[in-house]
Amino acid sequence: MLRLALKSLRYRKGAFLASLIALFVGAVVVQGCGGLLETGIRANVKAERLAAAPVVVTGSQDYPGHAVGIATDPMTERVLLDENLVGAVAAVPGVAAAVPDISVPITALAGRPASASGHGWSSAPLSPYTLVAGAAPTASGDIVVDGATAKRLGVRPGATLQASVRGDPHVFRVSGIAESRTVTRSVLLFSDGEAARLYDRPGKIDDIGVLAAPGTDPAKLAKAIGDAVAGRGAQVLHGDDRGVAEFPAAISGKESLIPVAGAFGGLSTMVAIFVVGSTVGMLMQQRRKEMALLRATGVTPGQLRRMVMAETFVIALLAAGLSLVPGLAFGRVLYDVLVGQNLMPSEMIFSQGRVPQLAGFGVTLVAALVAAFVASRRVSKVRPTEAMAEATLQTRWISPARMILALVFLGGATALAIVTASVMTGPIAASTAGPAAMLWVVGIALVSPGVCRWLAAVLRWPVGRFTGLPGRMAMLNASVRRVRLASAVIPIMLATGLATALIYLQTSQDAAADRMFTAGLDTDAVVASQNGALPPSLVDALSRLPQVAGASASVSSAGRMETVLTGDRRVRPAEIDLRGVTASGARQTIGYRAAQGDYGKLTGDSIVLPVGVLRDLGKSVGDQVRLRWGNGDMSMMTVVASFTPPRGYGYAMVPASALLPRTTTGVLQQIVVKAKPGVSPSDLVAAVRKAATGVPGAVVADRAQAKAAHAQGDETGRVASFLLAAVVVGYAVIALINSLIVATAERRGEFALQCLIGSTRGQVMWMMSVEALVTALAGIILGTAAAAGALLPFGLALGGSMLPSGPGWIYLTIVGSAVALTFATTLLPTSLALRASPVEATVAS
Repeated sequence: MLRLALKSLRYRKGAFLASLIALFVGAVVVQGCGGLLETGIRANVKAERLAAAPVVVTGSQDYPGHAVGIATDPMTERVLLDENLVGAVAAVPGVAAAVPDISVPITALAGRPASASGHGWSSAPLSPYTLVAGAAPTASGDIVVDGATAKRLGVRPGATLQASVRGDPHVFRVSGIAESRTVTRSVLLFSDGEAARLYDRPGKIDDIGVLAAPGTDPAKLAKAIGDAVAGRGAQVLHGDDRGVAEFPAAISGKESLIPVAGAFGGLSTMVAIFVVGSTVGMLMQQRRKEMALLRATGVTPGQLRRMVMAETFVIALLAAGLSLVPGLAFGRVLYDVLVGQNLMPSEMIFSQGRVPQLAGFGVTLVAALVAAFVASRRVSKVRPTEAMAEATLQTRWISPARMILALVFLGGATALAIVTASVMTGPIAASTAGPAAMLWVVGIALVSPGVCRWLAAVLRWPVGRFTGLPGRMAMLNASVRRVRLASAVIPIMLATGLATALIYLQTSQDAAADRMFTAGLDTDAVVASQNGALPPSLVDALSRLPQVAGASASVSSAGRMETVLTGDRRVRPAEIDLRGVTASGARQTIGYRAAQGDYGKLTGDSIVLPVGVLRDLGKSVGDQVRLRWGNGDMSMMTVVASFTPPRGYGYAMVPASALLPRTTTGVLQQIVVKAKPGVSPSDLVAAVRKAATGVPGAVVADRAQAKAAHAQGDETGRVASFLLAAVVVGYAVIALINSLIVATAERRGEFALQCLIGSTRGQVMWMMSVEALVTALAGIILGTAAAAGALLPFGLALGGSMLPSGPGWIYLTIVGSAVALTFATTLLPTSLALRASPVEATVAS
């Protein structure tokens, strides 16, 4: 049977190529998305500055409380270690030295933005750094600069160097220059006392680099150290895991990448299954006459099914082999795009092993074999004469299994739509609206032959009325051969529906976020920095200006409100965004008025919560609540006020002075300023700009500029969504082109017969133009319906209009592209088919 299958493929090159393309592209897409997911799960980060330490002890990012009921995500900020852990680690047998390490963010060098870090000189052996010029730093103000940075800035021992630490400018004396073979970033090495002063977190350190005694196994040493520090909020790393301690951004990058890669992989896999299944199924439908003839010559149903399955297996195996190298390359392209858009840290090592390759092969193979089995099953079960008659028109499409699947997918889409509109709020509603779009597409595709019959009936009169006889012929074809029409409509619906849904989900989310930003911002000027950091002292300086009614720091983080269960040590955490503000300027700069209490009391261990959160906690203004900060610290906070933000966009306000030290970098990135009555925005901006003259890289924007910057600022979700849309829709477009070319080329005999009975080539081309128009219209209508099933509930969840937000030209571009592709992939094969002699084409068919 395998020999027969191979011979059959030799004489069906078009069908073979169409199947191969669908399977190949599907395997490449699934493998690439699987590589992203594997990269996020492994989260391997190459150690640079800690490369000489075979074992590194750092703070555990696991949730430190005893949570109940739900799985908790890792902490959002870097968890620090207690300094006294150094002695415990040093006492472990096999440890030659336990070196404490701290990291000071350097935001500017020589007046220019820089991504650098400062450390104590005692941590130099962890790289190791070798002094190549000058001397080690001993006094306050001394620094050792790495060789690459010294060369770039043109400094030598004895020179002075201006550097900003968390936005505060300092002038240091270069005492020496050191080299390291493993470090690629700019590093400044201070005396240990100077580093501790600039670090400004007494009793805390970032990590402990462990230098092992000769002959010590790093894995065994890591286990021994883990036993020694168990229960003290530490984690012990070795191998490729050590880089996480050095680059804490990899922690948040992992948490961002896994859901993004999961969404990529999940939706891409569903699309791959759908495209592969529909393509193989369409090709099997085109062979119904051939299979009926085989039945008439004595081939048994089992032999027929085995032949079809063998053909499909051979194609899938070839596609899988061809996809291995492109799949790896495609995964790397996705990784580079996400790194380039700062969606994930560049230090995270790209990983794509055997599992994504097996997933790509397995998904496409199973989808193809199932589609081939289902498509051949009908012909193999009926009598040969019935199969011959049915192969001519292909009118039967309903089966119990198909209707059950249609009900499952349409029911699931309806359920997700209801959940999105009634349960989900704010941007998290996208987590159910996105999958709903795919379920609508699959559900509609399963019933598309019946729906296409209704659409053909609706379009029959107006199309036939304005297109003449060729148009009426086209509508008769569409009405009678609705299964063929549905096969052509499905890829158009898939591309149109997913493109519309995925793009407008993101534009609607962006518009809602911009509305919330505008409503919550009652300021006339915003101060930021090209260096990414402002000195906290600038807030007080701006508050004292005569033109200023109030100024406030603006710091972002995330934490958890904890409810302690009665009679139990366990807690029930609820994640909440944190916004650090300055009490003296909070009333003037916050757009939401206080429902109860006073923003001006937001000092010390105090907090302002949304009314809904207070209600859920069973608390009121004046009560104490338990807050777990992003770095794992826990505080009892007094509620001093409440406010009412839009549903789904709530956050807690805390003092900026309390939040800043509990963020990974401790960097203040933005200050908001409100003008006094009668002061124009331009006068305020001029006054603020003058006051910030001494701050390196300070940038002052008015309210309109701040709104525009916010609209452009949140690239993470936007890039991820548009990249996902590009991958999924790009694959759907390939399927569209593939399917329509094959479907049209298969009708060579029909075109030849029309020419033999008197039709001109122009009339045939005009008939196919009308068919292309009807096919495109049907696909666009169904795709729009599928997208609407996801977008309308999402609009309700965002609290705005049911209609999606975003420019109308996006939808027009999608529709225009679908129509253009449909015409091109229909008329070009028709034109090529009409070049052959009608008699020869009839005989060949």
